[in-house]
Parts: sequence; structure tokens; C-alpha cells
Amino acid sequence: MKPSPKLRILEIAKNRFYRQGYYHTGINQIIKESETAKASFYDHFPSKQSLGVNVIRAYGVDVLVWFRGILRQSKTPNDFIREMTNAILNQIHSNESYYQGCPIAIFSCQFPVGEIPFSEEFKRIVVRWESLFVMTIAKWKEKGYLRFDTSEIALARDLITLYEGALINWRISLNEDYISRVFDQMKERLKLEAKK
Repeated sequence: MKPSPKLRILEIAKNRFYRQGYYHTGINQIIKESETAKASFYDHFPSKQSLGVNVIRAYGVDVLVWFRGILRQSKTPNDFIREMTNAILNQIHSNESYYQGCPIAIFSCQFPVGEIPFSEEFKRIVVRWESLFVMTIAKWKEKGYLRFDTSEIALARDLITLYEGALINWRISLNEDYISRVFDQMKERLKLEAKK
């Protein structure tokens, strides 16, 4: 069964905005590739900006689900390093996908800092990531893997920053050393919080 016009439009836009960029993708291209009537497009998305916001939300869900899968498998901080290593390496070496880095980071760099309504969506996504990491870090503390005075939010932000920073630098340079070094950096950051 063919997906609904709204879903087709959203999937094409997610793909095109990721591969070509927001400003290099036209509404007519999305309409044609999604095999949707122009009137139907505007029924679902009154403007390109509206479509952009919906794409950001969809990327946010995708990345949140990806992080959640990694963190669910991570009973310990060492498990997290292993799971994150496997997940990132699978992404950058996959022959089945066109991977350029985190879609949220890539998309956010296409707009001026603070541009409404996009910046509000990006902020909401980061808050969700932080909450997810904070919950996992709190569990690691309860189980005695981390010091009781570890700041969950500080550690969550550091791990997210290391991840995003490594991917951006890999994307800029195409040097995989940024990817291999991020795992050592995460280990060192987690060691600082390890219970002695």
C-alpha cells in the first residue's frame, strides 16, 4: 500500500534536505518526487518553512530513537562506549545509506543562529537528548558505576558535545581519526566520574 501523500512528502523532504540542503531543494522537486499534487502538498504544508519544521521534528525523532537504542543496551558506561562505537562506525561505513553526520547538526547549520521557528525546534530536540542521557547516567550512579556527586546534566552535555563535535569535524575533514579519538575522549570523560 502506498503511503499517504503527507508521509511521501515528508520522506522525500527528509532525504533531499539531508542530501542537497534546505535552500537547494525546491517545493516543485519534492512535489514531483513524492508524486503528489501541488494542492495536496499545500493542504499538508502551507509553506516550505512549515515543511522544514516538520522535517526537523522527524529528524529529531529518528536521532532520539537511535540514541535510545544505544542507551538501552548500555547497562554500564563501558557498554555505552562499545555501543556508541559500533553505532557510529556502522553509520559511516554503511553501503546502504548516504551518511553525512547527524541530520540535526547538518540541518541546523543551514540557518542563522536563533532563526525562528527552526531554532525553537532544534532546542527542543537537544533538551530531549539531554533528558534521555540524564536518565541513563542516573541509573549508572544508582548502580555504583559513577560517583554520587556526578552531575548528570554536565556529563550528558559533554557526551553529546563529544559525539556531535567528532561528527562535524569528520564531515569537514573526512578524517576518521576524529571518529576513533571520540571514543577515547568519552572513555576519559567517563573515567573522571567513575567511582573509585
